[in-house]
Amino acid sequence: MKTKVSIVKIENGDIETAVRQAVELAGGIEENHENSKPILIKPNALTSKKTWEAQLAVTTHPEVIRALIRLLKEKGHEIVVGDSSGGGTNTQVVMEKAGFKKLEKEENVPVVSLTSGAEKVYIENHEKLTYVALAGLALTSDIINVPKMKTHALTRVTLAIKNLFGCVVGMEKKRVHGVSNTAKSFSQCLVDIYSVLKDNIIMNVLDATIAMEGFGPSDGNPKEMNLILASKDAVALDSIATMVMGEKPLSVHTTKNAMQRGLGVANLEDIEIVGEKIEDVKSKFSIPLRVISWLPIGKFWALRAKQPKYVGEGCKACLKCQKVCPASAIVVDKENKEPVFDYKKCISCLCCYELCPEHAIYMGHMKYGKAINGIIALVTISIITGVLLAIFL
Repeated sequence: MKTKVSIVKIENGDIETAVRQAVELAGGIEENHENSKPILIKPNALTSKKTWEAQLAVTTHPEVIRALIRLLKEKGHEIVVGDSSGGGTNTQVVMEKAGFKKLEKEENVPVVSLTSGAEKVYIENHEKLTYVALAGLALTSDIINVPKMKTHALTRVTLAIKNLFGCVVGMEKKRVHGVSNTAKSFSQCLVDIYSVLKDNIIMNVLDATIAMEGFGPSDGNPKEMNLILASKDAVALDSIATMVMGEKPLSVHTTKNAMQRGLGVANLEDIEIVGEKIEDVKSKFSIPLRVISWLPIGKFWALRAKQPKYVGEGCKACLKCQKVCPASAIVVDKENKEPVFDYKKCISCLCCYELCPEHAIYMGHMKYGKAINGIIALVTISIITGVLLAIFL
């Protein structure tokens, strides 16, 4: 039997109906039984933004969460909504800004930070991450994983697999980034985490109401999609969502790695799409370039990596970038109110860029980076041209 992935259009702004249809088409959620676990609804609550319009592009739409709460109540389930925001960020503040605390009052469900009750889990058959500290609630609950359709400067997209990084408690995220200093190795860490939580997930529901393209996951451009996607298989969901975004699924390291490890399906022939057709809802996203980490010249190619730079104004010396940096490569000059970067330590993980509340950091090429890019491009074109001439002449 093929894995189902549902695609449902939101008609006339009715998010709740679309969520219910998507969940039902994807196989539905069972009624509560005597031995049922509580259900953790896990949104994307990365960080807070200054305007509501910007917030809707970064975090899961609260009406998607409301729809799931009401559906689960009808089935008699015990519910909790929880996440752990980006390292160094106050999750409760994000929950308030994202509209989740309002749901706590209106729908009478607890909304919590997954920052306490950490359990150290050793990962069987890991590829990169030997162990990880996860929120105990995530380990003891069934999970409805509710990611946001967004691009990501490091992993290219952030969908169902990436969203589970929010089950990693607080500053443990910093250690995970420190373990992995490339897009590919960080993706391996994400799949290691997914392998621990996979059997707890009863449904993945992707919020593609207002998506994000460009240099995501926190500072890209809003893109209106008005879609809800759902599947019990996070890998299949990510695969189809990536196709809806106009990209090949296996160009995303997390999807490819999870499929290769037998943690889900990603090939179209193994998936049954129910609801809308991909070609009817597909919209080309601006997605960060693929990291060419598998090439023999990977070490040389790393020279074109971007590094954080201060825009020159706006820093309020909140120290968030300094606290979150996994490589301890940032020291904030409190007197002059500006971050100072040690580029010899920097691993280009983007944490400071993602979580700076003042948008005072941007990602720019390292010194001579543009010249290096030009040389790499010239050498690459020359090699390809030579190979083609050798084949056809």
